[in-house]
Amino acid sequence: MRKMILLAGLILGVMACCLPLSAHATPTIVNDLVFIENRPADDIFGITGLRLQLDVNATDSGGAGALTGAGANTTATSSNGSFPFAQPVTLPFNSFFGLLGVEFTTNLLLSGGVGDFPKVTGTYNFTVTNTSAQSTSDTSHNLDKPEVILIPTALHTNNLSTTPVFTFTDPSPTPGIDGLVRRYNFFVQDGITRNVIFDFSVTSALSTTPSFLIPPGLLLPGHPYFLRAQSLDIDITETGSTLHPRFESRANEFLSFTPVPEPSNLVLFVPGLAALAGVTLRRYRRK
Repeated sequence: MRKMILLAGLILGVMACCLPLSAHATPTIVNDLVFIENRPADDIFGITGLRLQLDVNATDSGGAGALTGAGANTTATSSNGSFPFAQPVTLPFNSFFGLLGVEFTTNLLLSGGVGDFPKVTGTYNFTVTNTSAQSTSDTSHNLDKPEVILIPTALHTNNLSTTPVFTFTDPSPTPGIDGLVRRYNFFVQDGITRNVIFDFSVTSALSTTPSFLIPPGLLLPGHPYFLRAQSLDIDITETGSTLHPRFESRANEFLSFTPVPEPSNLVLFVPGLAALAGVTLRRYRRK
């Protein structure tokens, strides 16, 4: 009987050793984006000009490290036979974004400008592979209505508080292609790390007007930020989904912004500063 128990234990041990070392599931793609982007000369990341952006947000039960560690990779392949870049395209880890999971992004410069549009239209197959060689794939929406959206202008806030209204102007608010509608979005990015700390579209539908109230509790007085304005073309001829947003084209611009203390805080701060100055003056006179 004892020999049978030992044999059974040995068999179970061998079976356990044969199981995969990784216990986490395959990656999950949260969403993918394929669109034409017009980026300004003062882009805070130094990515300028007309570009094709490929973007994937993904999660893994093994954590971010399972998607960014050794052996992990994220790629995209175009359905267009005239695609002007080497395939598959590698999408590097994007450390500045990550509100929807782990983000991977590449911005491919269209050296031929609008002449490259016919070469990059079509769908894109994205594949996300984790450190355990587990992969998942999906196919993007059809990029078939690209255009150049003009860079937003007149970026400003109505005050310097921590809850200002951020507005900008769209120089060409009507899309030049049938089947598109113009929408607007904005980001708040840390002025030092450039990390995204707020994306309006994560909590709300894209706006029909370029005006946004920055929510309370987000900005700190005296800390620098970038407010990022975005004009977007959405393809309404396709069925929209969270997994495959229908972005066709986008334009960006950035505004440096540092809020000051709220007026209510200044009411307390100024008398306090005056009192401190009075105490210092009295001490000086005594000397």
